[in-house]
Amino acid sequence: MKIISQTFKTAKMLILGWGIIVPLTYLFPVKKNLVLFIGKNKGLFFDNVKYLYLYLHGLKQNGVEYYFFTENKTVYETLKRHNLPVLLHPTLRSICAMVRANVVISCSTPWAKNFKYHLSSRAKKVQLWHGIPLKRIGLLIPEIAKYSNSFWGKISNALRGKNYVYDLFVSTSRHITGNIFSKAVRSRNFIESGYPRNDIFFKEQLDGNDLLETDVESLRRINELRGRGFRSVLYAPTWDNPTGNPIKNGVINMEKLSLFARQHKVLFVFKFHPSISYAEGFGEYDNIIYYDSTKDIQPLLKISDVLVTDYSSVYMDYLLLNRPIIFFPYDHEKYLKSQDGLLFDYDSAVPGPICHSQDRLEETIFNLIINCRDDYLAKRDQTKKMAFKYEDSGASDRIWKFIMEHFLEAS
Repeated sequence: MKIISQTFKTAKMLILGWGIIVPLTYLFPVKKNLVLFIGKNKGLFFDNVKYLYLYLHGLKQNGVEYYFFTENKTVYETLKRHNLPVLLHPTLRSICAMVRANVVISCSTPWAKNFKYHLSSRAKKVQLWHGIPLKRIGLLIPEIAKYSNSFWGKISNALRGKNYVYDLFVSTSRHITGNIFSKAVRSRNFIESGYPRNDIFFKEQLDGNDLLETDVESLRRINELRGRGFRSVLYAPTWDNPTGNPIKNGVINMEKLSLFARQHKVLFVFKFHPSISYAEGFGEYDNIIYYDSTKDIQPLLKISDVLVTDYSSVYMDYLLLNRPIIFFPYDHEKYLKSQDGLLFDYDSAVPGPICHSQDRLEETIFNLIINCRDDYLAKRDQTKKMAFKYEDSGASDRIWKFIMEHFLEAS
């Protein structure tokens, strides 16, 4: 059934995508100054695309026409209300813009679905990506590499727009480019600029646009409690966990966690991956906050005193804040069996204490916050220097200068 389904999709892409859509695009001239920003999950307003887009908007640069491209009506209405250039897709206007765009900027691979790749076949493709991975990605996954290099795989991927070569792929350091991204993806250019989303870590004050599509009420409560002396602990796990989440599975007891928080003036904030929605029971505790999983996490990271995660690349971003990180891989063995493998040995590589139970997690938080015992300062700094070439607010500026020099001014 899987082969039949894949064959049908390939035939559809061949007939509609390459047989009809792509030829029709040549009836419309490319606008040399038109840039489209396409958000993750059908156009949510967060991650690297959001912050590079806001950077460009702040430049008020003459001669560049740009839009945030979304299939989400709420995002569309929010940006429209704030006088930010936005297109709702699919509409005639959005389709025309995609056909004529000179540069398309995204931060994940699904942006190309539903013939968007074919509509923008003549545009330069800029991939900002969405984090420094712990897990194997792209061509580093043996099964994907084998299929992509096979005769049928090459044909199928080409027809479906899955084996294209990026014109620019954003990385964070020479080490990450050489050891991960250059082996996992195909790109004509790599730039070790850093991620636009981390630029706000170095801003003294966030503005209204930075806070668009964030969980504003949760941020307000966190800031209020921190102002009263509470320390905030953010729990932000990965998305593709086959064992569910630790609350649903009973690994974390919320009542016990709330008691610990009250005793030590700690505020716990739970932020799940955008693909996961689980808010059950959070309203019962005034010292445990559920941060909307579909909203932007970057302003939340900025005001968190400690990060707790498992296999998520969010910890790499957090290194730039020079604050403690705790790793909570409570399901380590089951998780590894479900994956294609990690890029390195987890236990020896992560720059923070590893906890496998709630008791151990609470004990570690107590030592960090109450006893001020942080044994991983040096290892965090070592990891940060390996992962990031820059520790500043200039990522967006470096990327945009490259785009202007190579894709817009030179076009």
